[in-house]
Amino acid sequence: MPRSMKLAFSLPVFFLCAAATASPISVSTSRLDEVLVNREARAAATVVSANEPVVTSQVSALVYEVVHDVGATVKRGDLIVRLDNDNARLALAQAEASLQALEAQLVEAEARAKNGEELLERNFISDEELIARQAALAVVAANRDGQKVAVEAAKLELKRTRITAPFDAVVLARHAQVGGYVQPGSPVVTLTQSKGREVDAEVDARYLDSVSDVDAFFFESRSRQWPVELLRLTDVLDPNSGTLTARFSFVDAAAPIGSSGQVVWNELSGVVPIDLIVQRGERLGVFVVNAGRAQFIAIAGAQQGRPAAVDLPADTPIVVRGQRRLQDGDEVEVLGE
Repeated sequence: MPRSMKLAFSLPVFFLCAAATASPISVSTSRLDEVLVNREARAAATVVSANEPVVTSQVSALVYEVVHDVGATVKRGDLIVRLDNDNARLALAQAEASLQALEAQLVEAEARAKNGEELLERNFISDEELIARQAALAVVAANRDGQKVAVEAAKLELKRTRITAPFDAVVLARHAQVGGYVQPGSPVVTLTQSKGREVDAEVDARYLDSVSDVDAFFFESRSRQWPVELLRLTDVLDPNSGTLTARFSFVDAAAPIGSSGQVVWNELSGVVPIDLIVQRGERLGVFVVNAGRAQFIAIAGAQQGRPAAVDLPADTPIVVRGQRRLQDGDEVEVLGE
């Protein structure tokens, strides 16, 4: 037999013998629940005021004085804008005078009604006359009660010429000018509430079912963190960004209004860290030990360079050392056993 034919037959035999005598690959394993790590989730966020109203006039009047301008800090009840109150004062005086007149008429009507009852007993007047006097008394009493309401309305109109802060706030914008004329609904100033700051965040829709169970959230901005807690999460999806709007409140100290940053939290379900994920072919996954051999478990949706969630029992033996050398089906020796 030619020498080349002998080599052709001898080479396969050599490799078969080598494969049969190959040593198991040494690896180390850990339970899946011992290697899982928390994955940090983030959502773009901005600190906003809980209230930022445009304060409007409730009466028609000239602007007499703007007490606090843009940037001023005001306390609840502080005067912001004073309107001309001459017309309101005159209206109140007239209403009070009318009330006094009706009070006097009421005294007279009560006396006439009482006198009518006495005269009827002595047959000096008819029943119809007494009824007429009692009706007149009822009319005057009703007019008096109506005029009391008119007085209160005039007082309220006068009070509304003083526009005050509804809460502790900062003046963001000034709309009224001294000498200008305002009507009901005319904007006067824009305020932003100093207290009650909230964080407005855009949360990825995939967290809809899990974010409400998270224990700790933080608002992070410029390398600082503030603890926050979830107030509400809308279930209305923004079709453009694929996010849901969430509102958070500060637990203690608060970041300045207008601060931009991110709300940060840890996902409830752990993920496999990057260093345990390997690529075989076009798939990413992990190696587990099954009956003394390496088994490659592909992870659906895994991405290169990112941790991934895996659906396996908590006690699954995950290869944590030596996984880079493994192929599916390799015989392995677990160190420490």
